[in-house]
Amino acid sequence: MRKSIVAFFTVIILFAVTTAHAEGLLPSLTETVGIALPSLGEALGRYPDEETVNGDGSVTEFYSNITEMDFNTFSIYLEQQEAELADYKVEKGLLTAEIWAKGASFSLSYDGKSGEARVIYPSGTFDERVKNAKTHFDAAQKLLAEGKNEEAAVEIYSIPQYEAYYPVDSLMKEDENFAAAIEAKATREAKIAPYREAGSVVTFGTYPQTKKGTDQTSIEWIVLDYDETNHKTLLISKYGLDAVSYNKEGAAVTWERCTLRAWLNGEFLNKAFSTKEQSAILITNIDNSSDQGYSEWNTNGGNNTQDRIFLLSYAEANRYLGLTHNDDNNTKCRVAPTAYAIAQGARTSDSNKTTEGELAGFWWLRSPGGMQEDAAYVNSFGSLRGISVEGVGAVVCPAFWLNLESDFF
Repeated sequence: MRKSIVAFFTVIILFAVTTAHAEGLLPSLTETVGIALPSLGEALGRYPDEETVNGDGSVTEFYSNITEMDFNTFSIYLEQQEAELADYKVEKGLLTAEIWAKGASFSLSYDGKSGEARVIYPSGTFDERVKNAKTHFDAAQKLLAEGKNEEAAVEIYSIPQYEAYYPVDSLMKEDENFAAAIEAKATREAKIAPYREAGSVVTFGTYPQTKKGTDQTSIEWIVLDYDETNHKTLLISKYGLDAVSYNKEGAAVTWERCTLRAWLNGEFLNKAFSTKEQSAILITNIDNSSDQGYSEWNTNGGNNTQDRIFLLSYAEANRYLGLTHNDDNNTKCRVAPTAYAIAQGARTSDSNKTTEGELAGFWWLRSPGGMQEDAAYVNSFGSLRGISVEGVGAVVCPAFWLNLESDFF
């Protein structure tokens, strides 16, 4: 009898560890404190009855009707977890315990008679993205009643692993339009995912890339940065798309007045992107201050501008690609021109190649060169240089911020 009681409470205590990770209200603890534990919410297919954010930043979740069978069923998952019982006591059927799992502690109280359980998550494991799953669910139901399926889908999609919860499953089975909205939301998120990952290559728009220039080939872009707060991503073309001078005439000029800026935001924009695609390209406040140029040149970068399409500054190329002055072995900064760009006059080096083995060319930056009549560019070695603004042979690698909330996706 004593052994069976101990075994029963062992199951309960082990189960308590899992309550520290109630998916649906909290993110994966692997993401927050490096702990991977099974999910109580997922295992029971339900939401906590209540959730409270405490003054110290900890979070208390309340569950009712937790049966012994719930504990026993879930215990098979817990055997694979490393957990240590720090302290526990049982008084009149009420179990209170502190569980340590891989360096983090979680508090539990469980009343075997009433089936009520409270789990306290330590401060720092709570995720504001999913502050209250039940609130999201209730909001979705209200929106559905108003016929707002897409808005309801957004609410449900805010709950991690929403598929595991029977309330969502029931809601989807009751309303085919809502199920379709959820599926559309999932499809959209899958499409956007690569645009959120720095270093990934995505496609957007088309531009001639063969020697004859009669094609409209999908443009490949490298994701340089993702701004989660503003739901936008910074892209730069993987290849040099065209050979265009920084300015048509040799003169003291800045990015604001150069003909390349006008070409990018006029001819190129209209040739490369459809009306729908253009609507997804954000107008960006471009910093042309001295901080964006190479400090030792100390050349005036001109006024700030507002552009849809722009070139990277020296500072931005340094930040994202590691560009420096006189670095002859920076393969990350090397760019290969397309066959079309070469046909338009782009030059390549026979000795310097990209990481993919293609002949590297020369590409413009928007920052000034060492003199006001010069513009900065990256040579085939992957190093910063300056050349006359009317120079030929360098390619254009356009960049822009893309709105991930646009209708394009």
